[in-house]
Amino acid sequence: MIRSVSGLRSGAETVALQARFPVVALTIAKHAPIFVILCLPPAIWAAVERVWPLAIALAVPAGCAILLFLIVSRQDLPDSLSKIEALVAVALVFLLGALVPAPAYMAIGMPPLDALFESMSAITTTGLSVSRDPDAWPFAAHFLRGWMQWCGGLVMATAVLALLLPPGVPARRLGRAGIDQGDRIASTRSQARQLLGVYLGLTAILAAAAMAVLPGWREGLVISLSAISTAGFSPRADSLASYSTLGKAVVMLGCIAGAMSLLTFVLLLQGKARDAWALGSARRVLGTVTVLSAIQATIILGTGNTAEQAFDGVVNVISALTTTGFSAGAIPTIGPVAVLLMAAMFIGGDIGSTAGGLKLARVGLLGRLVLHAVRSARLPDNAVAPLRVNRKPVKPATVNALLALLSIYITAVGLLWMQCLAHGFPPGPALFDIISTLSTVGLSTGVVGADLPVDVKLSLTFAMWLGRLEFIAVLVLISPKTWMKRS
Repeated sequence: MIRSVSGLRSGAETVALQARFPVVALTIAKHAPIFVILCLPPAIWAAVERVWPLAIALAVPAGCAILLFLIVSRQDLPDSLSKIEALVAVALVFLLGALVPAPAYMAIGMPPLDALFESMSAITTTGLSVSRDPDAWPFAAHFLRGWMQWCGGLVMATAVLALLLPPGVPARRLGRAGIDQGDRIASTRSQARQLLGVYLGLTAILAAAAMAVLPGWREGLVISLSAISTAGFSPRADSLASYSTLGKAVVMLGCIAGAMSLLTFVLLLQGKARDAWALGSARRVLGTVTVLSAIQATIILGTGNTAEQAFDGVVNVISALTTTGFSAGAIPTIGPVAVLLMAAMFIGGDIGSTAGGLKLARVGLLGRLVLHAVRSARLPDNAVAPLRVNRKPVKPATVNALLALLSIYITAVGLLWMQCLAHGFPPGPALFDIISTLSTVGLSTGVVGADLPVDVKLSLTFAMWLGRLEFIAVLVLISPKTWMKRS
């Protein structure tokens, strides 16, 4: 509730809202069908393969989620649902999305902490793995990882809006409380349905193409689930390395599509090709992919490598930029290629996509901020020249949010890097894997693995959650002031 103003507090503090636990709990309970969607298909696949421990470990939480939803189905979310309550609910839904399926990974032999890491990596569409021998897993376990990544890409964020909640204040609040400050998550039921429809359509197209060029329909399906969600788990320990050139190319096309704003495809389906191009997402993604691929190929060919090695290097840089995390060969730990890959992971895909990273549109805005600062120095003191994008002034709140996100990202990288250095990890590979974690990429130089120290494994698990929700929602959730009532 809103508190009265006190001279001992700033204005922002005195009017700040606190999250109401019963409202947050009801919001999460309304998301119960998501956990059915998350667990039931892999449970059925495991049952078909007769992997009964895995099937049971997934069927039980699916059944509990159905029961929970039946209990709260007739209760409506209050119209007074606040932004802070929506934020913490979304953060908790993603956390539960990692915790609920974690026992399934334990059922196939992973220790509890490794199971949590693997589950968090899946639901946050990261793709880093601490499995010792994934080739020995039943294929149902690979489907579980791919399915979780696909759900984490968009379904976790939009299914309730699209299928369950009627239009109104709660739906709008939840729609604006998610990743990308509402750019990815629809604010209305119809918009959410459009985005889910596009997501399903792109997945189906990619799956059909992948099944035609990859060995076996099962591998094609799982790779497609990971690619369109810009994740990175592969049913093979060598990721994409053992696939054909055509197979790698098809997968990369899916990754590029997943890194564009899904609104681009919505507009295309509506016959608004000019509007789709004017949106700018396709230009930003395709242009950056072209530039970075050319740089990567030039570097690799310039050092005496073959055209095939250059192609694999291009696959790696596209995977890094789209934050997909597939690899077509070994990842270098030093040199210009390693630096290029880290820069690509830091930038990430575009706003409105399933990709991670800082986002291309935001990087472009940062560049405009620098140019604006230089130009402003040449203007007279009384001149009014606001920063503009597409001829429209940029709101100060947008700039503040961008600078806050950049500051938190850099601080998190620094803290995690110091932790890894304290354990004796080499600086370059440690920095690479940390950026990969926070940007939810999944590429690794070998630092991330089953032998990670417990504290580092916990920190990176938390970092994947942070990165997927772009920091703010998680920080709001763990802040005591979110929950404490002030007199």
